[in-house]
Amino acid sequence: MAKRPLFPGLRRVARNYADRLTARGRFLLAALSAFAVLGVDTGRSHVFVLFAGAFGLAVVSAIVAVSRRPRARLECALPQRATALRDLEVHARVTSQAGLLRDLRLFFPAPSFGDGLRFEPAEQFLAARDDAATDLTVLMRPQRRGRYELRGPMLSPTDPLRLATGPTLTLPDQALVVYPRFYRLDSFEVPVGRRHQPGGIPLTSSTGDAIEFVGTREYREGDPLRNIHWRSWARRGQPVVKEHEEEYFCRIALILDTFLPGKPRPSDLSAFEASISVLASITDHFSRSEYVVDILAAGPDLYQVSAGRSLAYLENILDVLACLEPCLEPPFATIGPLLFERLAQITTVVAILQDWDAPRRDFLRRVKALGTAVQAIVIKSGTTREPFGTALDELGPISQMTPADVEAALAADLAGREATRG
Repeated sequence: MAKRPLFPGLRRVARNYADRLTARGRFLLAALSAFAVLGVDTGRSHVFVLFAGAFGLAVVSAIVAVSRRPRARLECALPQRATALRDLEVHARVTSQAGLLRDLRLFFPAPSFGDGLRFEPAEQFLAARDDAATDLTVLMRPQRRGRYELRGPMLSPTDPLRLATGPTLTLPDQALVVYPRFYRLDSFEVPVGRRHQPGGIPLTSSTGDAIEFVGTREYREGDPLRNIHWRSWARRGQPVVKEHEEEYFCRIALILDTFLPGKPRPSDLSAFEASISVLASITDHFSRSEYVVDILAAGPDLYQVSAGRSLAYLENILDVLACLEPCLEPPFATIGPLLFERLAQITTVVAILQDWDAPRRDFLRRVKALGTAVQAIVIKSGTTREPFGTALDELGPISQMTPADVEAALAADLAGREATRG
């Protein structure tokens, strides 16, 4: 059952407060509240005169605004995807349908939760004519990765003093996915090889190792249409498909450690975000290769996304990483045999870890025992809980990056992109 929102009445009041009052109107309401408190004792103070004047002004403005109608057309396409800390321009066009319309307000409401995204400026005032469109530009500034429910832009008439708004023309709401930041890797060396894939991957494209035709068999539900042997079907009168020799190819698993302590410190959260950026950067690198890549997020639930060789696009993986949250229970001691059954088909495992300790070391030992090559990257400020130098000969390459290192890589990549555009 879906959870009911807390204090729905207060949320509705807050929404109407922002929707129906302009910035000037909200300032006037704050002044009215102050005048009301200061002017309670009418015998000792004449502040009530200011209250009466401001209140009358607010009432007249509201009546004038409500009596107007937004006889105009609003066109605005909000983006569906963005990247954290990268501004996007949002363009809107307003066209009047009743001659000259003055004192219109275009408003971009804040998202449904948090302060992770904002529009600048959130409101603009304009006049529109029916013989010429009025174009406006707003900057959308996503501060954090995540999934946001964006309310549609709102066009409404205001009173001449621009204090209150009248009936509103609103565009539909939509979802926005903000991707984690990532940087381009020109090379990323991992120990690779080729391993037999039982049954292959039905959706894998034909790039990579050539496969050999070995015979035919009866059609089974789920077989791809491209494998149908049309001549045999015509001869036998029933569907027949071609059988090929099983494939051998390189398959890489990127495992993200999502465990953080029960009360994570700001440095822990910074390292977690940095680890997601590193994973997204490695994924971006492999998305341009022929490898089959599996993304596994180790937490209370095991998230798996496969990509590469036409299985999925980079956007599918970034959609998952955008909404990934840390887990508060150590996952490596409770990972079941299902994960290791999957890892038995993997050629190489690249683990992005939050720290180095006995449970993480033992997990990678079990992976190594499957005959899988292992590479680990620890994302942490300062020293790890246990030194990982003693495990280099046993497990393979292990390195450490700090959140500052990741930020430097992100900044260098952004500077390179801007220089290329310039």
